[in-house]
Amino acid sequence: MSTDLRLLLDECVTDPLVKLLRESSSALKIELVRDVMSGAPDVDVMNYAKQQRRIVVTTETGINHKKFKICTHDGIIVLCGKHRHESMQARAFRKFILSGHRKKADHAVTFVSMDQARIKTLRGEETITL
Repeated sequence: MSTDLRLLLDECVTDPLVKLLRESSSALKIELVRDVMSGAPDVDVMNYAKQQRRIVVTTETGINHKKFKICTHDGIIVLCGKHRHESMQARAFRKFILSGHRKKADHAVTFVSMDQARIKTLRGEETITL
């Protein structure tokens, strides 16, 4: 079984953040929406991610469990919080993937901020302190 995390980075993820995320772990297999379907609506992005078995990473809070029901996709990770600076978002993401809880992001919607990750699954919501 692979320990790689297959990600599709949404177009709202800035170039500096893409660079920082790539540097955060060699276990990340990253593809960019802008390279495969630039300008596509969110529903098409989610369909592509599902076909490719990738978790969508975004900074848009509108891509969430209300718009895309849990378990109808491989997962969504929303990088959010008070600190919207790329280095803070990348640090929070790295803390999450190193926390031992990254597998919980599969088929879930995960909101990652500096201090915590909220993971919404069909069973409910779990908050993890980072």
